Amino acid sequence: KNIDGAYSVSKYLSRTLEKESVIKSKVIYNKIGKKRFNKKINGQKIIKKYNLRNKKILLYVGRIAPHKGIHLLLKIFKDIKKAVPGSVLLIVGKPTFNNYFKKLKKSAGKDVIFTGFAEDEDLPYYYAACDVYVSASQWEGFNLPAAEAQACGKKVVAFNIGSHPEIVKNGILVKNNVLEEFADAVVKILKKP
Repeated sequence: KNIDGAYSVSKYLSRTLEKESVIKSKVIYNKIGKKRFNKKINGQKIIKKYNLRNKKILLYVGRIAPHKGIHLLLKIFKDIKKAVPGSVLLIVGKPTFNNYFKKLKKSAGKDVIFTGFAEDEDLPYYYAACDVYVSASQWEGFNLPAAEAQACGKKVVAFNIGSHPEIVKNGILVKNNVLEEFADAVVKILKKP
């Protein structure tokens, strides 16, 4: 309460802050560097690195933590594979919960690639390589990777939670935890010429 002002990175966070603490905040969205993240970047470096030529690439970037819903992405991906057999799921990020990560690795099929941590300078190439960016996150205050993927011209499929209605402008938002609808949205994007 002894502050001169407060800032939030989304209207969702601003509302949450006010509800929880009565503090009003000004919204200033995270800026995406257009020199680093744009439609002109070529993803061939990533396609070659992971041998993904002629594959449909789904991408997730972020921490590997339960609230990010990677276990849900793995379930969703099984349905997507039935409709689009030549698809692969790239999961870029650092595991933050070892037991959770072990369970994910155990349940992931051969077309799920855990790349580990990626350097910031490599991220634009991952976005450029993908056909669709996916996030099954259960809570997001902003979702910077979704914004970066869109800056690179990629469609996003995510649950309609948190800040996603503000951030996802190029893609499809689906009802939270409706996995079939999520899979259908991804397949629709992948099958579009």
